[in-house]
Amino acid sequence: MENLFSLEEHHSCYRYKSDYKAGFKYNEVKAGESIDKMNTTYHHLIFLRDGLLKISCNEFIDRKIHKEECIMIPAMSDMSCAALKDSSVMVLSFDALQNVCDKVMVHSYRSYASDFAYSFTPIPVRNPLFKFLELMETYLNEGVACEHMHELKQKELFLLLRRCYSRDELLTLLYPIIGISDFKNFILQNYQNVENVGELADMSGMGRTAFDCKFREVFGVSTRQWILKQIAARIQYKIMDPEITIKDIMQEFKFNSASHFNRFCKQQFHCTPGELLKRSREQSEN
Repeated sequence: MENLFSLEEHHSCYRYKSDYKAGFKYNEVKAGESIDKMNTTYHHLIFLRDGLLKISCNEFIDRKIHKEECIMIPAMSDMSCAALKDSSVMVLSFDALQNVCDKVMVHSYRSYASDFAYSFTPIPVRNPLFKFLELMETYLNEGVACEHMHELKQKELFLLLRRCYSRDELLTLLYPIIGISDFKNFILQNYQNVENVGELADMSGMGRTAFDCKFREVFGVSTRQWILKQIAARIQYKIMDPEITIKDIMQEFKFNSASHFNRFCKQQFHCTPGELLKRSREQSEN
């Protein structure tokens, strides 16, 4: 097949990015292989063109994604993705909505999000998304890596999503960005990068009292309670790795002693670290 245009001219453009992190990527993955680790600062829309995937994302473990389904991995998620069959996958990675209409949609749906039970569930791919993904695959196979083109195609994709899917379907797919306020988005992007709540409050530009009140208003619990729950969820995910040790977990999550980690596990999991490790191993084998 002939190139769509001069690759030499394309590659010399200042907006050409051979190693872009945001935008569209197409992968063919053999059964038993994992999809390359995704940049956690971006959201990732995964469209399974063919095959079968097994995805774990935060507290949602081993969800199967079938041919012609799509799902979103939110930014700052702990995730893994492996192919159960030979699979072809289109991924859009993005950190922000490009189109004003998309932002309006997100804001208009937020009033429904509070009553929506999000469960990390895929939705079907339907026309005209099939044709869009086919054309996108052609572009990528031809080496089209223009940053501007990827931005335009992201806008087109969200236009098609708004046109082809119901409100409930869009909530199912996009809840992590629909059901989130600017303050909540700030917390999710930064809480792992600070040592304590005071640093997080300072980053927000708010006084500590105002920050604590705003946090409880948005999340329904105190900052400390919420952060401890997030650490617990991440530990529960990490400890499923059959090669990880209790010492590894303590080092990664900065527990300064075995007794400190033991108290944390009893408070959050109602068991000792050893019991948690054993329980996780048994669950992963079943």
